[in-house]
Amino acid sequence: MSKKKIVLGAVVVLGAVYVGASWYIGTKTEAMIAKRLVSVNEKLAEQITNDNEFARLEQVSYERGVFSSSAVYVLKVSTEKRSSEMHFAAEYSHGPFPIAALSAGVFSPMLNYSQIIVMNEAEGTEWYQAANGEVPVKADSQVGFNGTVKSHITFAPVKVESAKGTTLKTSAAYLYVDVSKDLSSVNGSLDIDKLGITDTLPGRSLHFDGIHVRVERTEQENGVVSGQYESSSKRFEFSSPTESVAVVMDNSAVQMSGAWTDKLISHAAVNYDLEAVQLNGYDFGGITLGVELKNLDLQAERAWKQARIEFKDNPEVLKRYAQDFLKTSPEVSISPLAWKNSGGVSEVNAMIAFQPIEDEAAPWPMIKNLSLNASLSREMIGSIVKPTEAVMRTMVDRIFTKGAQQYAKLGLVQYDGSKATIALNYNSATGSVVLNDKIMSFEEFSRLLRGSDLGKALK
Repeated sequence: MSKKKIVLGAVVVLGAVYVGASWYIGTKTEAMIAKRLVSVNEKLAEQITNDNEFARLEQVSYERGVFSSSAVYVLKVSTEKRSSEMHFAAEYSHGPFPIAALSAGVFSPMLNYSQIIVMNEAEGTEWYQAANGEVPVKADSQVGFNGTVKSHITFAPVKVESAKGTTLKTSAAYLYVDVSKDLSSVNGSLDIDKLGITDTLPGRSLHFDGIHVRVERTEQENGVVSGQYESSSKRFEFSSPTESVAVVMDNSAVQMSGAWTDKLISHAAVNYDLEAVQLNGYDFGGITLGVELKNLDLQAERAWKQARIEFKDNPEVLKRYAQDFLKTSPEVSISPLAWKNSGGVSEVNAMIAFQPIEDEAAPWPMIKNLSLNASLSREMIGSIVKPTEAVMRTMVDRIFTKGAQQYAKLGLVQYDGSKATIALNYNSATGSVVLNDKIMSFEEFSRLLRGSDLGKALK
């Protein structure tokens, strides 16, 4: 047998094997889609709390070929106010090396490569109108043999005008999503270059530049969920000429992370940064805020809130609910709350750790530890007022100086003419208070507070 015939025979065999593999993978794709459809509808059902509402994704048709398959889906949503349908068309290019994936420059083996678009029918017609005839939403997805999905979803630029004179306008948006086989792990990001909303009456406008959102969420078999969320914007502008208001915020960002179950938040942290905020052309500076929460019993917290309404006149009952809430020893801290402008920085750091009530005779029976460290800058506080408002600046400076000197005389703060600071710590184990490096009993600290206007305000 000649080499030519041997090579030709090998090609035929490989071709037959590939056709068989594609056909087999096509059947696997269909089975995988059916399972995923069930999972998606289960997740949708979890978001519905009203018995008269529902959200469901249904398969209208499915046609399987050797190298590719096609399907049509409909997303049905019904609320108390309205019902709607969105139709989707899907093309699945079968693996192990989908032709559509190869055309897109993706050369790794996979179960299938899907391309899904919103159809120009039902509710989708309004989307096509808003997108000026372009396909409003299209998604390219890589489906792995283990059931993982990596999707790149593109949203066309849209312009929507309401009858009341409100206009929404966006640039193209890009959504990237990675999903595990059982939907227990989801990672995604969203990028929008520009988003704007304008009102003809009373003539307001709101604009975002450089929006970025990132989400990570993982659910373990034991029910523990961990996640991260980030969102940022390079610039935010709001203007209302008729109201003489113009606000500009540069480089704002929010970061959240945590671990929780449906019963307990074991840890949660929120951080917010704002580089600069301007109001009517004046720079008010930037803000940083960090908040952390630990060991919060969600069920006990909800029960306690309800009990405070139902049993507000029965302290003994309320005490039992409070004890349930305190069993997990929740903690909350602020680190930091800082405001920086042209005059300087003012900063507050605080923490409070709770504990179950064991000794009701203790000064603060439900508090295990408490700390407060704060530094307030006189120049920073004064710079909140515009330089053109000299009289107001002088008044604010005098009020700050008088108050700082008064509290410094009492020993509540330390004041050097520029900054007023306080360092406070309370430890239930010793029952003592440390105020600005001075150790005192809780009774001494209480007398100090009672002798100040602050003590009167706390009563």
